[in-house]
Amino acid sequence: MQVYTVVNTESGQLLAMKELSVAAGDRRALQRAANELRVLQGVVHPHLVRYYGCELHREEMLLFMELCVEGSLETLVAASGALPEPTVRRYTQQLLAAVIQLHGRSIAHRDIKSGNIFLTNEGHCLKLGDFGCAVKIRAHTTAPGELQGYIGTQAYMAPEVFMKSTGHGRAADIWSVGCVVTEMASGKRPFSECDSNYQIMFMVGMGGRPQVPDSLSAEGQQFCLACLTHDPDLRPRAEALILHHFVMSNPDNDCKCEPAYLI
Repeated sequence: MQVYTVVNTESGQLLAMKELSVAAGDRRALQRAANELRVLQGVVHPHLVRYYGCELHREEMLLFMELCVEGSLETLVAASGALPEPTVRRYTQQLLAAVIQLHGRSIAHRDIKSGNIFLTNEGHCLKLGDFGCAVKIRAHTTAPGELQGYIGTQAYMAPEVFMKSTGHGRAADIWSVGCVVTEMASGKRPFSECDSNYQIMFMVGMGGRPQVPDSLSAEGQQFCLACLTHDPDLRPRAEALILHHFVMSNPDNDCKCEPAYLI
């Protein structure tokens, strides 16, 4: 997988282009994925990376998206360590707003992690990206380097995804949101103490969850534990979580962030 900055020659607007290699027998599956992704072209939201469309060629599939030049939340946490709680609250509220927008359209992201969350507006604003694309397309592409990031993805996976339960989707996104919040608050990737995917799977299978840092306020810890409820049927929905005191009591949330438009 390669990501490039490209120019719309008609307008001069810069876009991000993600290139996925296509294996010989994958064209039909990728055409199906391209059709599924069309639903995302109508999604315009200040906290979602704008998806503009895709092109399917003989040997590659090209995805065109909004360009976010300030880097990812993963990079910020790796460089800065634990984020101040007011920032964690603001980012959590924005992330939930993005998830609500997707879930309201019956779209499950299925790969929420800090590496898929991008910063804009001088770090005041975040945007959830790669939504719907990563899981639907990755299974049908030969993308060198994808497996390298697999441990990171595993660290954010809900128990029902590990157990391959039927119908996992929107509730699994909520578990992943909880993992991202613990990461922002602690400065460490979820299950950073584990050496392998198998260890993570074992811990989650035995009822474990990412460690919620003691430095987080009581309501922040309560919020994380609600997201990290093992039974997906008992996990709160994003619409309920955005009313939680942890994100509601954030006076510093006027980010003035705008959705992206194709010029």
